[in-house]
Amino acid sequence: MTQNMKEYVMQILSAEKKANAMQKQAKEMKELATRDALTGVGNKTAYDKELIKLNWGLGNGMQGSFGIAMIDLNYLKKLNDTYGHEQGNLAIQKLSALICEIFDHSPVFRIGGDEFVVVLKGNDYKHCEDLVAKFKKQLAEYAADDSLKPWEKVSAAIGTAFYDKALDSDADSVFKRADEEMYLCKKQMKAMQED
Repeated sequence: MTQNMKEYVMQILSAEKKANAMQKQAKEMKELATRDALTGVGNKTAYDKELIKLNWGLGNGMQGSFGIAMIDLNYLKKLNDTYGHEQGNLAIQKLSALICEIFDHSPVFRIGGDEFVVVLKGNDYKHCEDLVAKFKKQLAEYAADDSLKPWEKVSAAIGTAFYDKALDSDADSVFKRADEEMYLCKKQMKAMQED
């Protein structure tokens, strides 16, 4: 009986160990499914899930103040065509790192090849104007730094919008307004470059 009991306990421990390993593997798979492989930030799937949470909170009156920053890397095609896709990837990674450094209290998502979204929350929401100015200042410093390679001199346009129940029916509406602001920024940057 003692031997049978020992075997029984060993079987239970073995089954528990396998279950824990499977849970760990499932967690890792879920993480991989929502992380951008190049930058490590959330991917489009993660962003879509974030929108669902925001909209649920808005619908239930439980969502606090939030905003969205839309950021688009400039000249990615030119970088890829001139220097190669590896250098283009390095530019994407550098921009992603800068976004995460500046907006360090908010989730960041890469939703397209050169497009990033930040869901502004907490301190990032409260101090958004200062953070956008800091972001632009850092980009200007990159542009002026002659020791940097062309793909390290990342340039990006940014647009922000904040949820306003008088204007927005849902979180996607805020995204669209931020996207429009980003394109206005991009136009202004292009016009300044042509002068």
